[in-house]
Amino acid sequence: MYMAHAPSGIEFSFWFVLYFIVIPLAVIIWAWHYHAYLQKKQYKLKELAIYLLVALFVTSIASFNLAHMYIYIHSPAATGTCFTGSCVMSDKILDYYHIPKNEIEKYGVPSFGLMRGYWVYDGISQVSPAVPVDIRAFVIVRTIPFLPFSEVIMYNIKDGHVTGKKTIYIVWPMQPGKRLTQETNLRFTVILAGVKSGPGV
Repeated sequence: MYMAHAPSGIEFSFWFVLYFIVIPLAVIIWAWHYHAYLQKKQYKLKELAIYLLVALFVTSIASFNLAHMYIYIHSPAATGTCFTGSCVMSDKILDYYHIPKNEIEKYGVPSFGLMRGYWVYDGISQVSPAVPVDIRAFVIVRTIPFLPFSEVIMYNIKDGHVTGKKTIYIVWPMQPGKRLTQETNLRFTVILAGVKSGPGV
């Protein structure tokens, strides 16, 4: 793990709580605000749509930031935040770490969205059997604002070549760490104030 990339407890907790509560909170606030209208069977659906649109935007950003925290702790370097796949692939870290960008592009790179790329280079413990394995992968995390999910695309790399691609969808209200662990059999964790936190946190 790369301790310098560990988020603060406040930062992680902020995005973690937002991710889970904003959508139901938006519905509760709408129902409370328009309670008198609802009793008269005036449902104010346009207003509900506005509340949900704001909630979905916040949730999508929270999902992106949580996925970032779970991946970045296992990565020595990440690209800047981009809005196109070509931006990610042109980042200097791909050349610096000799990541085979041409092979990755042949496997397919997302065209647009809020995204970052990561060079995952770490030993991560498997769930079963519980032994550490060396992971070498270029990972792209992508979120499309207003959609309550993040896409994690892993390009496995061995001896300088891409050996496979796996796409994982973290859809609200899935817990990001647990979802990554379920799909990879690897214990994705974060570090908070020097304390290791499990995949469900």
